[in-house]
Amino acid sequence: MNDRPVTPTLASRLSQLVAQARTGDAAFASAAAAAERAAAGAGGPQSEGWISAQEAISAAIAAAGPTRIALADIDEISATALRTQGGIAPNDLAAIKNASAEVGAIDQQQAARIKALQRQLGL
Repeated sequence: MNDRPVTPTLASRLSQLVAQARTGDAAFASAAAAAERAAAGAGGPQSEGWISAQEAISAAIAAAGPTRIALADIDEISATALRTQGGIAPNDLAAIKNASAEVGAIDQQQAARIKALQRQLGL
């Protein structure tokens, strides 16, 4: 069995992607908080406040982009390794799974927050 340590290049790339998601989550949290404040005082559909809240939600969705990109890049690392190498060494696979789980959890939290905002505005 191949029990070599995680390749340094892979470990570095995964670390960068997790950091990207964490940094993106901080920006998302700020944008989502602004959207929540806007949604709380939105008023009726198509009112000026409602439109402002919708724009704030769009900004929050955009702020979630770095997390979605990081998650997609982690998935691509796996797909590329499977395609080019025919498999993934166990420790590399564990590192990929761990990074994917952490970034995936951030992504799910962001998606739930956006969905709640959209429901609040009836979108």
